Amino acid sequence: MAVTKVVRDLDAKLMSDGTINPDFESDYDKVHKMLNTFVRQTGAVLTAENFDEGDAKLRDWLMILHKQGASQEKLTSYLRCGLAHLCYDFVQTQEENRALPTDELVTRALQSFKARKFQNKYFKVAPTKLEETISLKKN
Repeated sequence: MAVTKVVRDLDAKLMSDGTINPDFESDYDKVHKMLNTFVRQTGAVLTAENFDEGDAKLRDWLMILHKQGASQEKLTSYLRCGLAHLCYDFVQTQEENRALPTDELVTRALQSFKARKFQNKYFKVAPTKLEETISLKKN
């Protein structure tokens, strides 16, 4: 589960390179809190399988915000911020990375983020979810 100072460092790097919009800096904690809730439900270990579940949960949450009128720019920044958070959690929970200092974990998370080309992702409305009631509660 991402630690607040660490994810703020991650966010700062993403803002400095233009991946996420610094205008929403005060809002990124909302993204991290939502994802921390999901990661706690996984037992605080993010695997390849539940990484995809976290991605789906993030996108459902973004659809809820879209329905509430959030802008495309904000939703795209939230998406990228959330995907970086998931990359950090994934890297941090890998056995071979447990002894690494946090700055190295952030570097590896950013490498994972960029290797997956997440910096090029944009929020897209899921047409099938427009009329659907979306719940973030665990089934």
